[in-house]
Amino acid sequence: MSAHGSSAAQPVPMNTVISHMVPTFLMGLIMTIAYLAGFHRPDPHHVPIAVVGSGSAALHTMRSLQEGLGERVSLTMLPTREAARAAINNLQISGAFIPGKTGAEVLVAPAASDTTAMIVQRMFEAVSHKTGLPVKFTNVLPVLTNDPIGQNAFFFLVALSVTSYAIGIAIAAAGATRTWRERLMLALGAAALITVVEGWLAVGVFGMFAGHALAALGITFMYSLAVILFAVGLHPLLGRFSTMVYAALFVSLNFTSSGGVFETMMQPAFFQWLGKFWIGSGFIDIMRRIVYFPGLSLTGPLTILSGWMMLGALAVVVGIWYENRHRPRPLTGEELELEEDVAV
Repeated sequence: MSAHGSSAAQPVPMNTVISHMVPTFLMGLIMTIAYLAGFHRPDPHHVPIAVVGSGSAALHTMRSLQEGLGERVSLTMLPTREAARAAINNLQISGAFIPGKTGAEVLVAPAASDTTAMIVQRMFEAVSHKTGLPVKFTNVLPVLTNDPIGQNAFFFLVALSVTSYAIGIAIAAAGATRTWRERLMLALGAAALITVVEGWLAVGVFGMFAGHALAALGITFMYSLAVILFAVGLHPLLGRFSTMVYAALFVSLNFTSSGGVFETMMQPAFFQWLGKFWIGSGFIDIMRRIVYFPGLSLTGPLTILSGWMMLGALAVVVGIWYENRHRPRPLTGEELELEEDVAV
């Protein structure tokens, strides 16, 4: 028996094992920090609320509410209940306070954000308790029966994100020896497959985005393709750190700034800032407008999503450049002859 056959397999060096553990640990650490910082203590910051009325009485009400609620609200004045309702339907305000002689009415819209509506209700319940005046809450834009907490788009975002960046890593790793044209064709095909299968499950099986299937599928394809392009493009640079980086980009920072669980006005300033341009916020905003606010423009959130698609394409360009730069140089004729002589 040969020496090779009789010898036991050598254990992998400990530093190699540890080097593979580090990215996973860092991924968990980033998730922990982002999730706890973004979600553990929702606290309203400058929630836009309208006080309905005019004249000195309405100004006095505004001053009293501002003193009681502080920086948690940003108050404006609207003349009528109809104007306040229109502002809610245009996503300009999150609620409206309508004072009365024996009590008050507060308009809320769970369809815009169920958690925001709940927090607005709690704030004015505290006002009612302090003043002793009853407050009636009116839901002017309820969620759909198949979206009872208004977070279907967020749950879909979670599944879509993980599937997209994982399959992007698979294409990049297993297809590393394939041409970039082939890898990009696989990326397009994967985005289409994810859209058809996961989109069909969401719309056809679970009844999400009812009546808006084609629009939802189109946005799904854009989002999935953007994420996959990132995963395929940057993999040559990132190597074993790919999963950590993509989980940070499309899970840790993405979910916490998307506005799907809490609107970013309920979160620390960092997540409010991210929510202005991060890919998940664009996706959630588009889906919310498609389903609940069809009259509103999609220009803003579509710009975010389109921008991330262009960044994904740029990631591919960077990946091609990096791979070409670090590809082993073909041997010259003299070097080949030298290798043959050495081999002989």
